Amino acid sequence: MLNNLAVLCSKRAPALDAVLPYATCVITTHAGAEIDTGNVPLLRHPIRKHADRRTYDALTAHVLRELGVDTVLLLGYIYVLTDVMLSAFPQRIFNIHDSDLTLRRPDGERRYTGLHSTRDAILGGERETRSTLHLVTEKLDGGPVLALSRAYPVAPFVHEAAAAGHMDIVKAYAYAQREWMMRDAWPALARSVVQREVIAA
Repeated sequence: MLNNLAVLCSKRAPALDAVLPYATCVITTHAGAEIDTGNVPLLRHPIRKHADRRTYDALTAHVLRELGVDTVLLLGYIYVLTDVMLSAFPQRIFNIHDSDLTLRRPDGERRYTGLHSTRDAILGGERETRSTLHLVTEKLDGGPVLALSRAYPVAPFVHEAAAAGHMDIVKAYAYAQREWMMRDAWPALARSVVQREVIAA
């Protein structure tokens, strides 16, 4: 079992409770984040809008090494890590993403990456969504897939709303769909990291 895990998040950390018993610290990029970490230290490490990302990541990596961390889990972390963090924890940074990263476009690229993946999947006509645990690389949501959640069906009326141009309905439904996945699927995906079920040698 793992006892030197750091969780990086932004304004919130979905499924945090699942890994808190194994966490050394939780670091948030959001100065005003209200995250219950129990007895685990919560470090507020705000990122400015125009901050130099490599400098920011170097400081983050330094703090984590000082704390003896060797594995990092991103939960609701909205920034792309630079090579500084990736080289500090090679093959040891994991992310849970709110789409099925095994789906590909005709050009071979992953179909649903980035911050609005659940919404994009719904607008893309998908009849179900999944969440993915993957290894983090320099490419946004581009690392090897390690685990997929079960499928979460998309209600048919949402596609009708999209076809009619009712984007307010699509946006509200996508938020609810993502919350459903995060609350139901993300704890198991997060625990699979601390139990070393998916960490490659």
